[in-house]
Amino acid sequence: MPQLIEIGVSIEEIAARRRRVEQARRFEEPDRVPVIPAIAHRFLIPMTGVRFRDYYADPETMLHTQLLAQKWLMENVRTDAYGITGPWVGAWTDFQNTFEAGSLGCPIVFPDDDIPWVGPGWVKTDADLSTLAAMDFIHSGINARQIAYRRAMLAIAEKYPVRFLGGEVFYPGAEASLTHTSDGPFGVAGDLMGQTELFLATKERPDFVRELLRIVTQKLIEYLDFCWEEELLPTPRDFAWTDDLAVSLSAETYRDVVLPEERRLRFHFDGRLSLHMCGKTDHLLDIFANDLQIHEFQGYGYQVDLDRIAAAMGGRVVLIGNVNPMLIRGGTPRQVREATRNVIEILGPYRGVIVQDGSNIPPGSPLENINAMMEAAERYGRYR
Repeated sequence: MPQLIEIGVSIEEIAARRRRVEQARRFEEPDRVPVIPAIAHRFLIPMTGVRFRDYYADPETMLHTQLLAQKWLMENVRTDAYGITGPWVGAWTDFQNTFEAGSLGCPIVFPDDDIPWVGPGWVKTDADLSTLAAMDFIHSGINARQIAYRRAMLAIAEKYPVRFLGGEVFYPGAEASLTHTSDGPFGVAGDLMGQTELFLATKERPDFVRELLRIVTQKLIEYLDFCWEEELLPTPRDFAWTDDLAVSLSAETYRDVVLPEERRLRFHFDGRLSLHMCGKTDHLLDIFANDLQIHEFQGYGYQVDLDRIAAAMGGRVVLIGNVNPMLIRGGTPRQVREATRNVIEILGPYRGVIVQDGSNIPPGSPLENINAMMEAAERYGRYR
């Protein structure tokens, strides 16, 4: 018999959170600045008592664990998160940042007590590029596993009903999704070649890298088109992606080698565009705002200068970040509140601000430090 998973947050609170976040994303004035800590499954899965090796081995265990993880998060973390379905949240085929490389010939390692990671790259020569171009990215490797896991989740959705307090029962598994995002052309290329090898080739063999990025981008587009067809996703097509590895390139090299394929990927989509990039991206912010024309910069790094990002993006790109996750892990609640206050005071006047870490809260971070971000938003982030 199905066992109801009841989440101890009222449906009225969920509606208020949604309204607050949507107002921020429209550059309006919600009652206060929203806060959405980035807490991923490396943090959450241990909270459910499930081993990582069991979580990744079985689609039903994956689905059930995700729902329990979101119940724990919403009942313990002070957040404006308001949904538990979809990629990177809940009811999705969660293979983290391995699904692209793991469908293009790279070995994937599944540790007993951690999320999976990508093994050695293999693309070295022109012959390897030809091999790569001929690969079936959609129906091989981790992507084949994603498709099978999603269909299994759909089949068992009714076993796992969920309800917020005072709300109707719903079945997240019935909306299970594939991972329809991307680690970006340069990031995937780094997995395929090896990161050191890719940086050397960018300097010494730029035409080789351009062709690699072209092939990778075409594969990504074909897979994402498949996701929209398989899941009957809505249009206009919203898209969120990252390219963390590219943060180490100069603006000149990024423009010359990477930007053409980033633009091809980005402008394949006509909805809301959200980019994530960790690290100090000050030198790339104008490119993101003007050449990629992103709508949202999500989880931008704690190293980013707030005055610089205000000048480049304030008032026209939604900014989600950038409290230092190491401070959240090892500092005090007072320090976290002051760091959050700094974000709000510099960026709040531009609207379009959502407080988050910058980026990804480490396991073991004290709850009182995580929740200090919300305390600061309630003290310093009220518009009226």
